[in-house]
Amino acid sequence: MTLYVSKSSIKGFNETNLRLNDPSCLVTTNGSHIIASVSLNSCGTQVEETLDELIFKNKMTSFDQLQDVITREHQFKILFICKFPKKSRLSASFEAQKSDYLFTEIPFGNFSYLFQFYDSSAFTKVINPNTYPVKVKLKNMIYMGISVQSSLSNIRLFVESCRATPHDNPNDPIYYDIISNGCTKAQTTKVYSGSLKEFRFGLEAFSFIGDYEQVYITCTVLLCGAGDPKTRCAQGCTNSSSSRRRRSLVSETQRYFISQGPLRLARTSSGSPGSNLNRNTQVVSFAFIVAIVLVA
Repeated sequence: MTLYVSKSSIKGFNETNLRLNDPSCLVTTNGSHIIASVSLNSCGTQVEETLDELIFKNKMTSFDQLQDVITREHQFKILFICKFPKKSRLSASFEAQKSDYLFTEIPFGNFSYLFQFYDSSAFTKVINPNTYPVKVKLKNMIYMGISVQSSLSNIRLFVESCRATPHDNPNDPIYYDIISNGCTKAQTTKVYSGSLKEFRFGLEAFSFIGDYEQVYITCTVLLCGAGDPKTRCAQGCTNSSSSRRRRSLVSETQRYFISQGPLRLARTSSGSPGSNLNRNTQVVSFAFIVAIVLVA
């Protein structure tokens, strides 16, 4: 966050005797304005949490000598604040390349999640959204990757759960667990190796029994400090009771829902599964809507 203050409004003060909450963080100038620019996890920025918002605060304060702890001169102070809603819902249709979706949490700073389809288990080529809908035969493998983009190097992405539903609702009473509590549940699910900032997996294409033409996949994801043995990420695959613990505000983020879908079923060109091809010649067409919702 960045604060600009006109020099004409604070006569008698300049960048040499102004600082932020952290005394080592000074301010700069562009000639006409004093500028204080900080990330959300540096220079003594403080965070407050309400039911609906995350509030980040810092202040610009005058000083006589940098090492002084008291003053008898009149001080100059400006408080500046940034507020972020804790809940948001974002979407993009498949016709255009989706953007990254940015979130901020102390002490992780800015980060964004990406949920993509790949054309093979090599995970080298992302399926171009301009070619959608993509068609695959039932029982053929679908390859997906979730990644986080962040300037921090010492973080780890953890996918705690993924489930498929016939509607765009992760709480749909009809569902099929793919990953639960960090453990793979679907028999055809395969997890592939990757970096700490990515999660790659695949499973066989399927459809729900009944009058359902589409499938949505929702995953719950979070970030942790890499190497911290007390985080949810370090726990890995657990039973439900052992994974219920108080979240560390320092070592891990909130959980987020990332929804991908729908996958649409289409019949063969003959219009019937009963031609010289069997039911396995039905195909799944992909379109996607990405939704990221902060889990309460």
